[in-house]
Amino acid sequence: MSSSPTEVSGGGVFQDVHIFSQNVNCNYAHVDYVLENLKDSVDVLFFQEPPWRTIRQTVSIALVESDIVMGAPRYPDWLYMVRPPTDECNPCVIAYVHRCLAHLCPSMQWDIIDHWDIFVLSLFTPKGAVNFLNIYSDNAHTAINLLSQEVNMLPAFIYMGGDFNCHSKVWDPAHTLYPLVAQHLLEFASDVRLEWAHSSNPGLTHTLHNPDLASSVIDLVFMGPLSMLSDLPRLDLNCCGPLDHVPISTLVPISEFEIRISRMVILRKSPEESGFLIDITTGLWALNVEDLFSPDTIEVATSAVAEVFSLAWNAHAKEVVITACSKS
Repeated sequence: MSSSPTEVSGGGVFQDVHIFSQNVNCNYAHVDYVLENLKDSVDVLFFQEPPWRTIRQTVSIALVESDIVMGAPRYPDWLYMVRPPTDECNPCVIAYVHRCLAHLCPSMQWDIIDHWDIFVLSLFTPKGAVNFLNIYSDNAHTAINLLSQEVNMLPAFIYMGGDFNCHSKVWDPAHTLYPLVAQHLLEFASDVRLEWAHSSNPGLTHTLHNPDLASSVIDLVFMGPLSMLSDLPRLDLNCCGPLDHVPISTLVPISEFEIRISRMVILRKSPEESGFLIDITTGLWALNVEDLFSPDTIEVATSAVAEVFSLAWNAHAKEVVITACSKS
């Protein structure tokens, strides 16, 4: 990992971005601590479940009482980016971008996807835009399901990280199951050319303080194949603080990414979509689902359903070339 924000080549080109991701469990003091202590070593802070409270009061010319300003901690070294609350729903993801990246015009892309659990950050390099995802997915898997539904409308990404609240034997050896939501997450990642990146120092990421509850791995990072050749994510145990989520530090190269890439899609109202739906219907009709009275048989049936969808997708999906700014 770099010891100072953003390594820059001799020609002034940004080489990589150091990202620190953690579920901070609404802990204002910890966020304040991280902002101060990582300002010389990290480029982007991705927080899940950030604190959201009164930070100051301002004088109002219209009201006798002062206006209350809500938000998360601010710090002069960091550009503060957050989706404002709507319908009394506070944001579940937030980003702080170090001012050393100001030349890359960091932008929060509401137009790509607008949801309080999903944050899209774009940086604009000499080769074009590169996109990053900060995710908080609740116990109902809201963010994962939304990403899966909107995958054909999303651009390419070079990083996705956060608290996914998703258990799977793929990233947690203590779990023996491979739930459907985990498959959806992996399929989405594959569709946007990302892969799950195991940590260089593997370990539990959600270490519960209650000894009666089992700790697990639910904080994840997904990276592009080129990124994983250079530097794997690292569990940043020294910066965990009093929280039960271990932060993950990742060095993401951005200089070698070409903007034009391809991915597999099925266009809406196309012949491929018709064939896909026919294969799905035929495959599901042929399944034996009479005995669903035990967890094992339910898991087998779930895997069979997933296999039907996978075979149909592979048979009818077509490769299309997109750009980092493309939305179709």
